[in-house]
Amino acid sequence: MITSIWTDELVAALTENYPKKGKLWCVENLGLTEAQIRAKASRLGLKARGVSDSWFLARKQHSEMLTGRKRPDQAILIKSMHDQGKLKKTDKQLKALSERMSSWRKNNEHPKGYLGKKHSKETLAILSERSLAMHKNMSEETKYQKVKKMILTKAERGNMVAPREGTTWKSAWREIGGKRKYFRSRWEANYGRYLEFLKINGQIAGWEHEPETFWFEGIKRGCVSYLPDFRVTKNDNTIEYHEVKGWMDDRSKTKIARMAKYFPDVVLIVVQKKQYDEIKRKLSGVINDWE
Repeated sequence: MITSIWTDELVAALTENYPKKGKLWCVENLGLTEAQIRAKASRLGLKARGVSDSWFLARKQHSEMLTGRKRPDQAILIKSMHDQGKLKKTDKQLKALSERMSSWRKNNEHPKGYLGKKHSKETLAILSERSLAMHKNMSEETKYQKVKKMILTKAERGNMVAPREGTTWKSAWREIGGKRKYFRSRWEANYGRYLEFLKINGQIAGWEHEPETFWFEGIKRGCVSYLPDFRVTKNDNTIEYHEVKGWMDDRSKTKIARMAKYFPDVVLIVVQKKQYDEIKRKLSGVINDWE
């Protein structure tokens, strides 16, 4: 008769300590081999990766070992692929990752023991000085590339302008024509509905919301780029860009002027209050979900 080495006491000890202290601690303190610990933990569904003290210690030691070393060729390749968008996660993957991290934070302490703590005034001053020094020593080209990357990321995520409390233009996510997009105002959303109305009725071939950013070559300060609200494809396959403007501030004027200078062949139509009110008067009663 074969007697199991796993007594109730050992199973209880493994269940309690494996997730917190890791495999090596259990090997040293339970008097069993690494293979035995690993096999039993697997059968019990126990996990130590990302939560045990030994796991964090191993990560710390590995990080210290790499400090000062030259970045390996593989890491350079991975970074290049990431910059090219080849490793970009899908919306489904990003959602799953967010849910895993949220769940982990609810059930675990801060990985560095810093939950609920704040930097001292002295530390904040040091961090501020370092940040200012880094920015001061940064080349104009590097600054330009950082700004460009930030704008592209915000445009891609649909949050170029942060939501503001107490405003009347009502920026929010809306679904129009089966596509969910972030519109910065009711005017912008209603104009999207107007374009969808034109598409359904065969007056245009199609429309897209903020699909393309125009970069002003050589401009590295102020308005370095322009993202029109809509790209409209007409029935003859020609392209127009439409911009909805309730008011024209100096920055908007600069962008539109630079568009005319740097992209003279691009057709840009600016829809201001007069044109918008005319569309509203004629069609708001027949366009679905008009705000």
